[in-house]
Amino acid sequence: MTPEEHVFLERARVASLATVDDAGRPHAVPICFAFLERSASPESAAANGSVHENSGDGDHTRLVSAIDEKPKSTRELQRVRNIRSNPTVTLLVDRYREDWSRLAWVQVRGRARILEPDIAANHPDASVRFDAVRALESKYDQYADHDLESRPLLSIRVGRTVSWGALGDEAATANEG
Repeated sequence: MTPEEHVFLERARVASLATVDDAGRPHAVPICFAFLERSASPESAAANGSVHENSGDGDHTRLVSAIDEKPKSTRELQRVRNIRSNPTVTLLVDRYREDWSRLAWVQVRGRARILEPDIAANHPDASVRFDAVRALESKYDQYADHDLESRPLLSIRVGRTVSWGALGDEAATANEG
């Protein structure tokens, strides 16, 4: 992930998460997300577009999202079922402006896991969950009213990023009007 992509994603408040069901049908939902870890060795972005694939050795960038309270069981949500059967996901953050010279987007491709709340304290995912909750609470004040400790969380290990446009446009922030 490039530094420009990282900043663009950090500023974004909402992303679209795309998963695929057992029949190959796509499913997309809006999510809130946060960085759990930062890339060990980011590379510089190209002027108008970039493709970056993580090597897998030493680059542990993750994005995390809470699976919030819903009217139906969180374990029955389509995105959760899809991730359990096929963990390959895409996350898309875009910025639209009437001035098309300020358009931009970042696409993140990766592998997702569901981090259950009942992980044993000595399990490696326990510290990942702890850090994920803190990252989400730090980014979104609204989570102060939610019990993230008792909710499943989504962890996406970034495998590849693709971006385009005016990522570094300081006058415009992703997802804002």
